[in-house]
Amino acid sequence: MAKKKLGILGGMGSRAASMLFSKIVDYSPATKDQDFIEILLHNNSAIPDRTRAIVYQEESPLEEVLRSIKIFNENEVDVVILACITSYYFYEEIKRHANAEILHPVKLMKEHLLNHYPDIRKAGVLATTGTLKTNLFQNEFQDSGIELVTLNPEDQENLFMRSVYMENGLKSSPISDTAVQLLFQTIPKLLNQHAEVIIGGCTEVQIVLKENMLSVPYVDAMDVTAKEAIRVCYGLHEYSSPISIEHES
Repeated sequence: MAKKKLGILGGMGSRAASMLFSKIVDYSPATKDQDFIEILLHNNSAIPDRTRAIVYQEESPLEEVLRSIKIFNENEVDVVILACITSYYFYEEIKRHANAEILHPVKLMKEHLLNHYPDIRKAGVLATTGTLKTNLFQNEFQDSGIELVTLNPEDQENLFMRSVYMENGLKSSPISDTAVQLLFQTIPKLLNQHAEVIIGGCTEVQIVLKENMLSVPYVDAMDVTAKEAIRVCYGLHEYSSPISIEHES
């Protein structure tokens, strides 16, 4: 079966997109160059900030996002991932312009939790203020039986958003220890609300948090989406981990 071509829309931020690309490589069932899927990564750093557009009515990201979609259409991309959760607020409009299937990380996250953590009743969400204000997670999870908990407004801005947007924050090239520490300070806030799992609902969260790092499960939206991209692009019935390869230290 022919492999499908993947498009990654990056630049929102750039490190998050590069990490998504790396996940796709890591999760691929490939043993030689030709086994990997073809990937177009458009790191469109001209896209205006999504949260500022939503919360403060600043410049919309849609025109630049659609420019990237046009590039994917012209190159016959089959599957697209937007490497920014907040950008999925514009999902319906983007989908109307795309020839490709657009994987939706919030929908995939709900399916993943229901399939792999069926006993979970409360999940903590780390996401941008734009994502939370538009109820992307809340709307998707409303009939799931899983209650979502988030940071209070003060902690959302002073801890999470600051960790992402501050100078040398998680969207920067050099990331400061302060930014990392601020992100970690959000976890007890969610655990105190009895969160049984932590959802990485912003692509920058993966920069700091990793699986098995917390006292409860951590599930990253981009990780779940990367595995779904592998399943779809390779035409697999379900995703399974590739055979591990020993690396020399």
